[in-house]
Amino acid sequence: MSGNGDQDPPRLAVVVCTYNRSVSLRETLLSLFACGDPMERVDVLVVANHCSDDTLARVAEFEAAHPSTNLRLYWIEESTPGKSHALNAALAHTRHETLCFVDDDQVIEAGFLRALLAGLRMHPQNDIFCGRIWPAWDGSEPAWVHAEAPYRIPIRPFPEFDLGTESRELVSDERLPSGGNITVRRRVFDRIGGFAVELGPTGHDLAGGEDHDFLQRALAAGFRIRYLPAVRQLHAIDPMRMRTGYVLKKSYLRSRSSFLIEPPAPGPRPYMLRKIVGHAVRALLAWHGDRRFQSLVRLAASLGELAGAIDVARRPGVRPAPGNARSH
Repeated sequence: MSGNGDQDPPRLAVVVCTYNRSVSLRETLLSLFACGDPMERVDVLVVANHCSDDTLARVAEFEAAHPSTNLRLYWIEESTPGKSHALNAALAHTRHETLCFVDDDQVIEAGFLRALLAGLRMHPQNDIFCGRIWPAWDGSEPAWVHAEAPYRIPIRPFPEFDLGTESRELVSDERLPSGGNITVRRRVFDRIGGFAVELGPTGHDLAGGEDHDFLQRALAAGFRIRYLPAVRQLHAIDPMRMRTGYVLKKSYLRSRSSFLIEPPAPGPRPYMLRKIVGHAVRALLAWHGDRRFQSLVRLAASLGELAGAIDVARRPGVRPAPGNARSH
């Protein structure tokens, strides 16, 4: 383990939580150290979450091979499996004023840190920041990922977030960014707590929701989110995520998590069954491949909604209460 022993740490730490992805983690770190001079010192914290591969050895090698004046790399281990546990470990092991969260299968683009630091200075009234994130398409992806209306699938298996070229605040009913695309001032955690350990992935499973639960609690508490278009990332595309089974499972689990976070109904309702039947019929009768795939994705999402409703009915209070996340 490498630690941050400074009495006064720099104001920004970039947090990368990782589980058995030493190869893609190295690409993430390379992009951080190659993105340009951040103007002031920034710490980079890797949280190895129950890793059983060579992650720690590779991080130590990377640190030795990439000395930097304004970027310092250190790492900790979190033995409890689950991304939310790793995120909360980062909160407990840092004292930085602001934490930037980057996933271990993303790379940042040139100028990322400089633009983020400038945004923090320019907008002291804002509490959470996000930027652009795009899939790193290389031409090998299936055609359906580029389908537009009316066949664009509603729940996509890769992060995309682009609100244009102007900086602005997000409104409460707007689409929220993903957890690998947010920067949060410490005062937010001090008030609403950390990430809900009842939500989020464990290992490489497809569960999620810890990020949107956190952001919704932050908005409910009055905190403000600002979009910074010059803060840009690319998300690596794993061919496995393009497979039909993966996409359908991801759609199911994401819809289920969304229902658990903010149930629109206290339990199963007739409209849920109508949606399931309707999407199933449309999938069976569709002659256009993109339309059939879209209907299947919607069917999986509707099944996830029903599963979430059943969970809520069976276990009242299953949704994490605001501020109920536990830290380590």
